[in-house]
Amino acid sequence: MGLNYEDEESGEENKEKQRILKQPRVVIFIFFLVSMVLSITGGCVLGWWVYKYHAANRELWMVPFGLILLLTPIVVWFSLIVSDLSSASHKSKEEDHQVMPRMNRLVYPIDDGFYKIVK
Repeated sequence: MGLNYEDEESGEENKEKQRILKQPRVVIFIFFLVSMVLSITGGCVLGWWVYKYHAANRELWMVPFGLILLLTPIVVWFSLIVSDLSSASHKSKEEDHQVMPRMNRLVYPIDDGFYKIVK
C-alpha cells in the first residue's frame, strides 16, 4: 500500500516537472545557461592556451576549438533574435488578408495556398 502512495507521488512530481519543462521561459532559460557555459568554456580554453602554450606555439588545436565554443552560442543567439524580430507576427487571419485596390479581392498569404482567391 505504501508503494502505491509513493508511486502516485512520484507520478505527480513527474507530471509537475514535465509541465514546468514545457513552459517556454524555462526552456529558454535552460538554453541560455547551456550557451553561457559553452561560451565560458571556450574562453577558458583560449585563456589556458595563451597562458600555457602560446609562447611555444604548441597545442594549436586549442585555438579553433576554443573559438568555436566561444563564438557559436553568440552567433546562434544573434540569429534567433534577428529572425524573431524580422518575422511577421499576425494576430488573426482577418488581419492577414489584404484587399487589393483595383480588383476588390482578398489576397491570402502563401500558407493558405497560391490559388485561393475569394470574391
